[in-house]
Amino acid sequence: MSLHMRLVTSNDFYSIKVRGYVTPLHLDVLDVLYQPILGFAPTSLYRYLYATRDFRAGDPLSFSLLTQHLGFTYSQISGALSRLEALGLCRTYLIKRNEFSEYIIELLAPKDPSAFSNDQIFIHLLSDTLGPKHTQDLLNLFALDVATTMGDEVTSDFAEIYGSQVKEISGQDLWRGDRLENIVGGVKIPFDEALFFTVLTRKRSILPTAITANELKVLKQIAGLYNLTEEALAEQVGDYYTADKPLGSRIDFTLVQQNLQELIKYPTLIKPLRRRRKIGKATSDKAKLINDMELLSPFDFLISQNEGTKVAPADAKILQLLAIDYNLTPPVINALIYYTLLHNNNELIRALIEKNASLLARNKVTSALDALDTLERPITKKDKTSKAKDAAVSVKPASDDTNDDAIWDELKKI
Repeated sequence: MSLHMRLVTSNDFYSIKVRGYVTPLHLDVLDVLYQPILGFAPTSLYRYLYATRDFRAGDPLSFSLLTQHLGFTYSQISGALSRLEALGLCRTYLIKRNEFSEYIIELLAPKDPSAFSNDQIFIHLLSDTLGPKHTQDLLNLFALDVATTMGDEVTSDFAEIYGSQVKEISGQDLWRGDRLENIVGGVKIPFDEALFFTVLTRKRSILPTAITANELKVLKQIAGLYNLTEEALAEQVGDYYTADKPLGSRIDFTLVQQNLQELIKYPTLIKPLRRRRKIGKATSDKAKLINDMELLSPFDFLISQNEGTKVAPADAKILQLLAIDYNLTPPVINALIYYTLLHNNNELIRALIEKNASLLARNKVTSALDALDTLERPITKKDKTSKAKDAAVSVKPASDDTNDDAIWDELKKI
């Protein structure tokens, strides 16, 4: 129910329900990430309602208590409720009584940091209020610690402590070797189209209408390929934009990519243009591999696979082809690069990569793990002949070590 249709009065009452778990982490997210979007009054109202949810054993309470305690007017309370409702922090139900009206307010938990940072609408609202740099700094407050690489791990595993007890109870070995742990998502900042156009208009005087939908699609792929910020991409477009050319051909994408290809040779020059990313916590080499595929740009990932060696021009063209022509996401490109190097003697064979890129594009794969699963699926499938047209191409020799298959089996358990 919208604000203009509902205005609480001194004759109205409310009761509180809490749906789901609200933890101290959720309240931190409310204060740090939601408040700039909501404003002070809605944030304060949420905290007050949550803290007093058990006040007077759940009996309906008068809205006059809120005006006295918080110093808000009835109009401010109604507006604050509407803002909380709009961002999914509460739901409100109206019950008409003989003498008064009662509002049942169901409080819902704020998003966790990972979910917030993956929601393009929330990120846009926060960035629009605070600016991209401040937004990124706030999100980094919730970034997970990097994995410990120093020292020898001496962690006890499940089988060592509880294995015999579980087997004794069940009569069979229920534990299959997986580490028991809580998987927590890391925060990331998606590409913000609105921010890109804002910077492009303000700094380079290029209106959004001057960029076609197809050009924007290519630009977003370039941003992912080189891990560029919205500001950096806008500057690149401005440097290679010709206003008097026909719509759809005003950006020289060849020069944009040539310039970026030169810049990546010099870390000090490319670093200010790149989006800062923090790698989430990984508990094994295999998990870290998947994490790297998800978070690193394809150029950075290939450099890591090359053990620090710069990307060769021919390989750079392959990466650009996968991003622009096949519209693959950076994690999928990374998975395809790793798969190709693993099965083809550390060589990136363009024809094979394009064949597998077509398979991934047809299957609309967007994540690294799904890409690896799709590429390996034809190898493990029994009815290869019936699926030959979708088979991923690989030139594994007949004597290939079976340890590779074991690696993929383990990867798909992550």
